[in-house]
Amino acid sequence: MNEEEDLAVLIYKSSKTAKAREAAAAAVPKKVARKRRECSADGCTNNSQQGGVCKRHGAKVKRCSSDSGCTNQALKGGVCFKHGAKVKICSSEGCANYAQKGGVCFRHGAKLKRCSSEGCTNQARARGGVCNRHGAKVKKCSSAGCSN
Repeated sequence: MNEEEDLAVLIYKSSKTAKAREAAAAAVPKKVARKRRECSADGCTNNSQQGGVCKRHGAKVKRCSSDSGCTNQALKGGVCFKHGAKVKICSSEGCANYAQKGGVCFRHGAKLKRCSSEGCTNQARARGGVCNRHGAKVKKCSSAGCSN
């Protein structure tokens, strides 16, 4: 009888902890994916940056604040890369490449997303996880007379 009682106690305790875990999981609010707002210009599907419009339709872009009259886009600290904006370098010893993912460059282990189509080794381009050949939509230039 002792073994049966021990087994019953173990089953009771495990079911009680499982119920507690379920209750704790239900109490934690789930993260909701933020939906990016689209540009308010007619027919534009770009993400809005500032004032409800994309860069192409008038969102202001911060420019380099160096004294040399540079017109490059400011990255960090109000200056462009040429004038001292800090960029992360690969953490592998002796490597001077820019860090891409996880603090390392591609040569030292940063992984590229590959096309999910069977047998394809091209780099994935779109949210669908496929390359251009297998259906990634490539944005075309919207300027009049441009064939790109």
